[in-house]
Amino acid sequence: MFLDYCVLIICNYLILKVRKIFIGLENKSIKLSLLILLTSIGLSQDEQYSIELKNGNTMTGELLSKDESSVTLKTEFGELVIPKENIQSIVNIDTDNKENSLVITEKENKQPAQVQELNQEARWRSIYAAMSVGNTLYGVGIPYLFDWGSKDAEKLFGFRLLVFGATYSISSSYTKNMDLPLGRSYLQFAGANLGFYSIIPIVSLIGLDNWNNFDPKGKVALTYSMFSIPYGVINADRLYKKWKLSNGQSYLISLGINLGALNTIGLIQQTEWVEWADRNPENFARWVSSLTYGGAIAGAYLAKNVALNSSSVTEGDVGFLNLSLSIGYMNSLFLGYLIDIDNYKAQTLLTMAGVNGFLYLGNKLNKNYGSLTQGQEKIVALGVGASYLTWIGCALITGVDYTSRSSRIYDIASITVGWYFSRKSISNQSSEVGYNSTLERYSLSLRPTLVSQNNSLSPGVNINLKF
Repeated sequence: MFLDYCVLIICNYLILKVRKIFIGLENKSIKLSLLILLTSIGLSQDEQYSIELKNGNTMTGELLSKDESSVTLKTEFGELVIPKENIQSIVNIDTDNKENSLVITEKENKQPAQVQELNQEARWRSIYAAMSVGNTLYGVGIPYLFDWGSKDAEKLFGFRLLVFGATYSISSSYTKNMDLPLGRSYLQFAGANLGFYSIIPIVSLIGLDNWNNFDPKGKVALTYSMFSIPYGVINADRLYKKWKLSNGQSYLISLGINLGALNTIGLIQQTEWVEWADRNPENFARWVSSLTYGGAIAGAYLAKNVALNSSSVTEGDVGFLNLSLSIGYMNSLFLGYLIDIDNYKAQTLLTMAGVNGFLYLGNKLNKNYGSLTQGQEKIVALGVGASYLTWIGCALITGVDYTSRSSRIYDIASITVGWYFSRKSISNQSSEVGYNSTLERYSLSLRPTLVSQNNSLSPGVNINLKF
């Protein structure tokens, strides 16, 4: 089973310029504080920074402000306030320099420097996968390859248990000192899936009858899978380190595999594939398996290009896109029933339009309302469920015939409304209090702040004019 779905996220941002607006202030200390503040903001906004978080995500954008506890970054998803305790490293993209004033120093923490800890939040996934594959593919496959027979079932079962324990010991030792964030695990699983399913187009290209002639017991195919799965994991791991992916980017690439395969199958169903399969089953299997696997590879490639251009994409963003795809699929089924579609080709086209359409709309909502943290997409899913159940509750109370065809309109409306407004209600914006005035492409932002001056705090005003 492939992992999830892909999205095209490409954003542009405006360069922030700040002008001095403090004419009329009587207090000289306020003027001086404001001048210092505006000067520092103007200098920092010309610099681009890449912030790597401890959970594996990477944020890129313009530096807006910083203090002893957090850093505010302007990304394509809006302003993000990032606590310094969650930051792994900060790099000035223009100079590729990590030695800057943003890094938490020993003086700021007033604590001795600590050795950087490994991120092993996904280590359990790697160990679990190794044990699962070991107990099935190798635990069952090795006795089958060597014809150990089934006379002594207890010994065969005991061998499986030994392999189960051995894979735990090997994988645990191998990953002990390995940095394993979730993003690395996502891509490893995607590589394993591609390696496993690669046997299907190979068998189809050779032909089912031809393959059965030289591999009647399937031992060649089994041996191939024993090598293709670990090869897929190793190759995916190499690409992960080469591309320096965040969790969200890895998730996006792995989801692109499934989207590419599903869209390919949908397009194949628009052909006369039933007659084709009856007329020449081997040729049909050859083309369908090759095209589907090729579609999965193409989906991964396109998702990789998008992910590398979207450094701020998070797991929450991709999770919301996954939810959006599900909403599009459900709505397409409801709409097909509403308009009484009885042709599978038309229903498939409608489903593809719903899935890809809501994928596009979900991407637009991510751009408009900011990036999501992990778990926030589940809040949106709860909002969708609450909206849908509210409609059903109203139907039961008022006596509306929920089984009627016309009631599907309310199904679609309640799900879509819950999806949109639940997402809109979650916006990762700066928590600072202020007043914003926007006129077309111009934006004026006024925020009160305090500036340290001569061991004391002086009031100031943070003024941003964007154009």
